[in-house]
Amino acid sequence: MRNITKEFYNLITKKNRNFSVNLDSNSVSKINKLINLSAEKKFDLRNKKNLTSLDLSDLKKIDQNIRGKYQKKLVKILKPKIKKITKNILVDDELSDLRVGGQCKYKKIYKSSVNNKIQYKKYKNLKDYNLPLTDELLCFSTKPHQDLSNQGFRSTMSLIFYLQLTDHYNETCLMQNAKFKNKSGLCDFDSDEHYPNAIKREISNRFKWYVPKNMKPGKIFVMDSITPHNSNSVSSIPRLAINVKIQPRSLHYVYKIFNLKKSFKNDLKFNFEKLEHDLQQCVVFSNSLNFELAVLFCMQRKFDEAFETFNKFTLSKFPKIKIEKILAGALFRKTYETVTTSDVKNIYNKNIRYADLSCADSILRTFK
Repeated sequence: MRNITKEFYNLITKKNRNFSVNLDSNSVSKINKLINLSAEKKFDLRNKKNLTSLDLSDLKKIDQNIRGKYQKKLVKILKPKIKKITKNILVDDELSDLRVGGQCKYKKIYKSSVNNKIQYKKYKNLKDYNLPLTDELLCFSTKPHQDLSNQGFRSTMSLIFYLQLTDHYNETCLMQNAKFKNKSGLCDFDSDEHYPNAIKREISNRFKWYVPKNMKPGKIFVMDSITPHNSNSVSSIPRLAINVKIQPRSLHYVYKIFNLKKSFKNDLKFNFEKLEHDLQQCVVFSNSLNFELAVLFCMQRKFDEAFETFNKFTLSKFPKIKIEKILAGALFRKTYETVTTSDVKNIYNKNIRYADLSCADSILRTFK
């Protein structure tokens, strides 16, 4: 396997935040067999006619059985592969809760009697997206977004391992990525349109969206919580895909990717200052790490520096209340729409208690 650490370095420092790794044919065959079992029917995932014959109930069965009946078998196949990819930057316990999710899209429904029953709901809570896929999620394209919020603002390096199981047909709803123009960072998002972290339309319209050529069957396509992505229009051939999401539980990966030596002591003030110094070295190369640096400043009650640094992380200036809500999400492991007024007030509390597995908690775990 090629130098994967370098691939992760490119992932967080370049404007195009994705790469792919080959998946062996034996694993591909095992996964395809489980997809057939999930659909409770035999079909060829690489055959256009077979795919077109799938109906909505077939895709719902696939999604349900991926999350349930065949979850353990899929994890058994994919966990060793992902562990091999991440072994130089993550530690074993960061893969302990690995779960496989379905990423299927159906086809455009032309019968008005059926189509009228399926409306694109405006989801207000991203927890809905962890539930089995509903008709509207299967039948409509995914809006442009970044995954930082629906990962509870845990890390800009929350990783998404995406496996496209069907070919790239022009008539298929495929995932698209966008390359940043000047620097990578957080796009302003709309909390009212479709779901809470949809990139504002005037911003997404300026991106050049593309279907990655290296996102195809036989590949594990890797991106992170800052990668802008969506799906193109739903058409006449279903798309079958699965994914795995991994959230780092410390900033251990920063030291591995940038080849820095960890030198912490049993002294919280010293450790805060040392991590601050190390991150300030890294943000010169990786703008997205300004997010973790802003959270670190907030934990030290350096609020002016936190807001200033956060605005370096974003691609446009955010209002103060929006920054406060995002910082609260990072301290209390909450998605943007679930942060309360009380949470915002608590970021200024001297006796603050950070949520387990939050971004703040991962900073503290870095010192161990």
